[in-house]
Amino acid sequence: MMKGSSSRHRVRGVLAVTGMLILAACSGTGSTPVTDPFATLSSAYDPASVWHVTKDGMRTVIHGNPFDVSQAEADQMILSSLRMPAWHQKAQFVLHRASDKRQSARLVLIFNPIDPVSHDEACRKLSEIGVRPIANITQIHAAFCASERSLAHIDGRVTASEPRDPAFRGLMAQAIDQLLPLRNFANDGSCKPPAC
Repeated sequence: MMKGSSSRHRVRGVLAVTGMLILAACSGTGSTPVTDPFATLSSAYDPASVWHVTKDGMRTVIHGNPFDVSQAEADQMILSSLRMPAWHQKAQFVLHRASDKRQSARLVLIFNPIDPVSHDEACRKLSEIGVRPIANITQIHAAFCASERSLAHIDGRVTASEPRDPAFRGLMAQAIDQLLPLRNFANDGSCKPPAC
């Protein structure tokens, strides 16, 4: 009797541990947004200039569609999920069409790029960046561009079923907060090489 009871306890223990591992694995790649720890900032990124750039709205280019809706619907839902960080003035995110001509400052959002997006690439010809359609995990490369130069960029990912999913909105908030920080330690004199 004791031996059978001990065996049942062992089986229950193994099942409990297995269940916890499955839950942990799901939560690790599930609805928790993950971005790079910090955005990569150019020395030209100036938090003060964000006000000037956004006073008439933040021009936003969307490349790719990670959801099972039309591109027009996805664009509007993605725009509605965006908000400026609390340390910047409020601004609307305004859809801006990509162009191969030199462009003014803008936010570029690339969804599910097939290959990693390198420095400055998001600020150039988006037609040369391949994107995949719907995937289990939505990946994003976000860049704040001035003409063809990246002032800041960051990568992130999340599992989200549609643009209204709180997890997706969480990813967008996290990415924008880190993409447009209050300070640029690389050029404000508070950090000296090689620490920077």
